[in-house]
Amino acid sequence: MLFVVQFEDVYAEQPHRLPERAQHMAGHLAFLAGHGDRVIAAGALRPSADGTPTGGIWILNAESEAAAEAFYKDDPFWKAGLRKSVRVSHWAKAYWSPAYADCMRAFGIE
Repeated sequence: MLFVVQFEDVYAEQPHRLPERAQHMAGHLAFLAGHGDRVIAAGALRPSADGTPTGGIWILNAESEAAAEAFYKDDPFWKAGLRKSVRVSHWAKAYWSPAYADCMRAFGIE
């Protein structure tokens, strides 16, 4: 099943913690890359291309909502307390482009 995991980061209320993001970035990216069988896409949310991150979104391939929740709790950003909140939602796909459909077939998802 596909899930969207949407994070809100702590930097709006705690801007002094932004340097911690850089300290944990390599571990965060290694965590995502090491789980390429689950992580379909991931990225930061920002008010502009060069703005301070306000959160992030992941699209996950997980067996259940509980599995998606257990997964994000192992992320270095989560463990470091850089996430203020999280919402996990089941994603009921309505449409994806033919190129994206080819990508999803690689994950065994039609």
